Amino acid sequence: MKTFKLVSLDILEKSGEDLASKGIAFFDALIIDREEKEGARWLMEAYLPKKYYDFFKQKLQAEQEIVTQVRITKESNPKATILANVKAVNEIEDEMNIILTGNMVNREREQVEETLQDLIEAGYQGSSLLKKFKEKNQESLF
Repeated sequence: MKTFKLVSLDILEKSGEDLASKGIAFFDALIIDREEKEGARWLMEAYLPKKYYDFFKQKLQAEQEIVTQVRITKESNPKATILANVKAVNEIEDEMNIILTGNMVNREREQVEETLQDLIEAGYQGSSLLKKFKEKNQESLF
C-alpha cells in the first residue's frame, strides 16, 4: 500500500447537458493506493466542514457512485478521475469525515482519441496524420 496527501477534491455532477465541478473544501485528506487487483483500489479519507454532511450522507444512503477529480501530493500534479462510492460519513464534533473507495478512470485513451480527432479535423490523412500524431504525442511527454 502507498499513502499520499490529497491536495484537492472535486465532485463532478451533471447539470443539464454539462458536467459541473463542485470543489470540496477540506482541512486534511489522504488517498491510499491499496494495490488491490479486485474491487476498489483507491481509498480516500477527508476531514471537512459539516456543511457537506447532507450531500455525502445522501450519496451513502443511495449507494450512488460519484465522479471525483483529485489532485495528489502537490498542486502542480494533474487531476486524476476516480469513480467512487461513499463508504462512511461520520460527525466529529463540529466537523465531519468521509471515506470513499473507488477506481481510477484511465483518461489516456480519451486524450489519444481527442488528439486524433483534432488532427483529422485539421485535414491530416494517411502518413501525414501518423507523422503529426507522433509529433503531438512526443510534445505531450514534456
